[in-house]
Amino acid sequence: MMRSLGRLVVAGPHQAVLVVAICTILSFLLPPVTSVLGYVAAAALALNSLQRGARSGAIVLLAASGIVALLASLMAGQQVLIGVVVILLLLWAPLWLASVVLRETRSLAMAMLALSLLGMLGVVLIYVVVGDPVQWWPEYVSRQLDAAIAVQPELRDQLEELSALAERVAPVLAGSISAGLVMNALLCLTLGRWWQAVVLERPGAVRAEFYALRFNRSLSLAGIAIFALASLDLGIASVLSLQWALVVMVPFMFVGLAVAHATLSNLKAGFVWLVIVYIVALLAPQLLVAVGILDPWLDPRRRTDKGAPGQN
Repeated sequence: MMRSLGRLVVAGPHQAVLVVAICTILSFLLPPVTSVLGYVAAAALALNSLQRGARSGAIVLLAASGIVALLASLMAGQQVLIGVVVILLLLWAPLWLASVVLRETRSLAMAMLALSLLGMLGVVLIYVVVGDPVQWWPEYVSRQLDAAIAVQPELRDQLEELSALAERVAPVLAGSISAGLVMNALLCLTLGRWWQAVVLERPGAVRAEFYALRFNRSLSLAGIAIFALASLDLGIASVLSLQWALVVMVPFMFVGLAVAHATLSNLKAGFVWLVIVYIVALLAPQLLVAVGILDPWLDPRRRTDKGAPGQN
């Protein structure tokens, strides 16, 4: 089924628009499977961009966004039109760009770098356009909660806890939003790449690409510098670095996962070790981030590859 649907997506932009728009609309109408259909729609955009190029992908992006926004406005009113367009562009535009970069460079690392730079730019735009979230976010949440308390005073205790949570989240709000968008785009890009391999009948291609994923020492040093600045108190430089640190954690964590997968494969370790790796990723992602940062210096994949030169 996925191969047939994928062939429809790569047949042309019009067919891809149909798939993306229908999956997105159904994701609004079928809440239990919203996330699945949403990822299928985004992966279809990535697949078309990867296979047919930037122009075709841009047509799919803009046309599908317009169709979904129009139908949403007809069903829920004109007031949701701008909101839907903004949300879709925030989710799909970075994915389209990453797909184009991956197609042109054939480098997953370059696509991830492009997404990270977009995420860092997004942090700067948040501060430029709406200001420091530490100042306006708790106040905004407080106003919304006060209105809710006026309607349902019995929920005062729970809503006041949300207000306290908003104050704790405010210092990392911009970075968390950008990191979430980068993570979502990377997941959809990976799904789109896998789908492309299914359509082209190239089993194992995505695994080999993922196992080879790495950043060079210059990017490793850049990541270390961002984390170091985030730990200091140097005014706006440290504030921005803290937000950027959340963004760059995402690609370095992906590299850490690639290192773990490839190294365990070289060692012929059992499946239980991969389970442990993903438990670590959920409970202590910083460890995988550290692995991704140190990879260019330690190179555990080469050291454990018995078939590599000098390893026999």
